[in-house]
Amino acid sequence: MKLEIENYNRIAKQLKDKYSKLSDFEILSLAIQIQRNQILENGLVVSSSDKHPSALEAIAIALGYEGSNSVTITDALRNISNREEV
Repeated sequence: MKLEIENYNRIAKQLKDKYSKLSDFEILSLAIQIQRNQILENGLVVSSSDKHPSALEAIAIALGYEGSNSVTITDALRNISNREEV
């Protein structure tokens, strides 16, 4: 997770410096995509390494999700509820 999301203008300037042969349209498109990905990364609390699970994975693990015998989310929830009933 990034603490600060870069402004697309700053990203565009960095891209322009590194890749001067790209058109302004390509640079702007890439800068917007990079900023969007940073927003998604923060929103979904995704780690850039595999050391830490994402927020959704952490919640599933805390609820007792076991990937071995669950195929869908419905199956996982059914397994969790069955364990609580026992």
